[in-house]
Amino acid sequence: MNNEPKSPSEIFGPEEEYEQKHENDVRIGALEKDGDQLLKVLDEGGMVAVVSGLEIMYVFIRYNQYQCFIHELNGEEGRYKAWDINERNRAMLSNLDSAADQLFEIRYKPEMNYMGVMVAAERGIVNFMDYIGALPVEDTDFMSWQDKEGEST
Repeated sequence: MNNEPKSPSEIFGPEEEYEQKHENDVRIGALEKDGDQLLKVLDEGGMVAVVSGLEIMYVFIRYNQYQCFIHELNGEEGRYKAWDINERNRAMLSNLDSAADQLFEIRYKPEMNYMGVMVAAERGIVNFMDYIGALPVEDTDFMSWQDKEGEST
């Protein structure tokens, strides 16, 4: 029995073939909590997901502005903000890492629909966070057993 580790090409096939099969994938990776790294992803055309508590915020550049979508994890409703690209807003974004529980970089083709990218990314992020046990849970009412007029259920 050969216990030597296999090379990526032995597992996935030739790199060119793998890249062709997955050229339309949304790629997600954990991002170090570092404001400079966050800005680098944005400057390179990627998207950053910032998870804080039960909310997730997606930030990317479109129409020469920082675009920001915020909503509850797995929620449909949310809010939207856009900021000019300038030093003041770059400084604000570079400090987002301090408010984040988790950061993720998201890579996708520029012609992809950004809403579709966010939906695909969120599915992956939620699955990853659930797998590592870092998925935030809603507040639990530990007294719910007394809901009906002081009666236990």
